[in-house]
Amino acid sequence: MTEALEACKPMAPAPHVLHVDADDSTALILATLLVPEIRVSRAGSMEHAAARLDKEKFDLIIVDADLPDGDGQVLVDAMRARGCHMPVLLYSARQPSLHHQAHAYLPKPWTSPRQLWQAVCRLLELDLAVPR
Repeated sequence: MTEALEACKPMAPAPHVLHVDADDSTALILATLLVPEIRVSRAGSMEHAAARLDKEKFDLIIVDADLPDGDGQVLVDAMRARGCHMPVLLYSARQPSLHHQAHAYLPKPWTSPRQLWQAVCRLLELDLAVPR
């Protein structure tokens, strides 16, 4: 009976991640890796990301430092200056500066899907860090 009741409980909503990256292939790979356990939205530029951050709530931001309209680290600095302290994963081919304000950094494209999955789970504090 307890198992049946547990099965009927509504599932918690999936965490919502904003992926800020201009590269379509990276966006597709990341979304394929994380969905359906994690809801992924994408912004292809700093301007688009800033607009989404003003209107929507996210649990994590994954940002590339190399964006068509500027440095993704500047976006993170601006978020922090506005008092936004959501976790940030810098996922970029460019090494971060010593003073970056991201919670974690993974090098692109050398990070394995397993490493990316585990980093996202850790930052979201999810108990899903098993290899998929």
